[in-house]
Amino acid sequence: MASVYRAYQSSLNRYVAVKVLPPQLAYDEEFVQRFLREARAAASLSHPNIVVVHDVGEQGGLYYIVMEFLEGQTLKDLIQREGALSPERAARILEQVAAALDYAHQRGFVHRDIKPANIFVGPDDRVKLTDFGIAKAVSEAEQLTRTGMLVGTPAYMSPEQAAGTPIDHRTDL
Repeated sequence: MASVYRAYQSSLNRYVAVKVLPPQLAYDEEFVQRFLREARAAASLSHPNIVVVHDVGEQGGLYYIVMEFLEGQTLKDLIQREGALSPERAARILEQVAAALDYAHQRGFVHRDIKPANIFVGPDDRVKLTDFGIAKAVSEAEQLTRTGMLVGTPAYMSPEQAAGTPIDHRTDL
């Protein structure tokens, strides 16, 4: 849905990742709200296994999120490149994903799109959970999805999510 760029933040002498909503989607209020919700959701979570959000904004009709720049690759790319992981390595990665989810769940958030492409594996197999674009506060009153519209990646959806029935933290597991 969005493009991510590497940028240099000279004021703090560091690289950051800038996620930009495509201009054609900026006209769709639902996409804009989902994009901004991602920034708010991720920014409210401070955990070593969740990507850090530094800023969110709009400039000239372009909406953006500034996040920490991550070194490494997605779990999807890692598996495609190296094949099946050893049970020990898979357990180390899974333990960190579970810690991030536990933290988010305790704060009332359900990610709703846990998949290898949203799990970033860095040096020493340090994991960061990314892409809170469809995260939902369990107590959230507003509905940002159309009735009958599935949100998530079908191959990774829980049965209750695919059926459009109410979900809770278990859908991420």
